[in-house]
Amino acid sequence: MVAIIADGRWGKRVVHHVRNLLANEVITWGVRSTAFARELLMGENGTSVSSYTEAIEANQLVMVAMPYLDLLPWADVYAPVLNGKIVIDLSIPQTSEDRLLFGWQTSCSEQLQKKLPKSRIVGAKAARIHRLTGKEQGTPSMIYVTSDDEEAKRQVIELFQCAAYSIVDAGGLEENRAIDRMISMGST
Repeated sequence: MVAIIADGRWGKRVVHHVRNLLANEVITWGVRSTAFARELLMGENGTSVSSYTEAIEANQLVMVAMPYLDLLPWADVYAPVLNGKIVIDLSIPQTSEDRLLFGWQTSCSEQLQKKLPKSRIVGAKAARIHRLTGKEQGTPSMIYVTSDDEEAKRQVIELFQCAAYSIVDAGGLEENRAIDRMISMGST
């Protein structure tokens, strides 16, 4: 069971993509506006819609696909509900402001772990996930998986094994400093 936290039409694209990749998983889409999300999901099967809190409470794996500027304030609000959960950070810097937000000394995934010390943060970064394609020109995209919690990282790697991606165990969370920049520059 996996919760996906992402809003609006972007959230629908993420949910649809993950739904296709993880066909055997139960997916809960956690959103601000459940009515709007249900309207967007018309005709989609295998996904339920609920509030952020309900989605988090019902799942041990929580994928978060939010812009950098929204992610850390969101984590402040939902920290108590995220205790003990594996939180999969899908965020990548998309703008020049995003790339400057954390500098070279840290990454969003590291900052998320600081905000959520009782959660198990795993970075899962793919060069083309923001475009939501598994392949480009016949070559599988790479998912770089990082965490300071080896067991949580192993679970996420197993989750994505069935996907149309090449999975790379990229080490600890600090490796996101380079991965985020590399992905945001489009060099993979």
